[in-house]
Amino acid sequence: MAERMSDNAVRARLREAPQESTDEVEFVAGARRRTPELLLGLLLVVAGALGGLFLFQRGEEVITVVGSARALPRGTTLAPSDLVALEIGDVPPMSAVLAADAGSLVGRRLVVDLPAGVPVSAYVVTTQRPLTPSEALIPIALEKGAVPSGLGPGDIVRITISFPNRGVDAPLPEVLADQAEVHDIQVGDEFDDEVRITVRAAADMAVDLARAERIQLMKVTTSP
Repeated sequence: MAERMSDNAVRARLREAPQESTDEVEFVAGARRRTPELLLGLLLVVAGALGGLFLFQRGEEVITVVGSARALPRGTTLAPSDLVALEIGDVPPMSAVLAADAGSLVGRRLVVDLPAGVPVSAYVVTTQRPLTPSEALIPIALEKGAVPSGLGPGDIVRITISFPNRGVDAPLPEVLADQAEVHDIQVGDEFDDEVRITVRAAADMAVDLARAERIQLMKVTTSP
């Protein structure tokens, strides 16, 4: 009887004790099992993103180009002190002059204003000097035979004017005292026997060229 009462007492105590839900135990255990997997997945995602960024940075080529050392106004004739080296990402061709070609910019004139620290492009410089108050760009039309072979922009020429249509009373051919610089040449098609040349010269030369009946050019060889 005592043993039965003891068994009954134990069973009663077990019934009175709070019972843990089997579902809750299984849920907690499952959450604990999935936590390492979630951390591993997160680490893989972060590692992949960092790896992609690293490869992107490695794949972007860094080049050294010429930049403006300070703010440079339009019309500045570039000197070495006006230029600095800039390291930038890969850029389209001709959008910046490579540092190895920096010497090609020295002595050229800016056609635009440049702020400090920007790449210098070949498109923003020119070899043409600004006209002085006494100079002008003078257009003239010549026969093809009156143009020296191989003449091009920047060449220096002597100009001869003559008046062959005035007969025996015509003035003698005259070589103008001032030299001129070829600014531009436009050659017509094969059926056009005329060459249109614009020269940069003293402004008063325009009067002599306007009164001439025939104009010839002679290329001047400059000493090295």
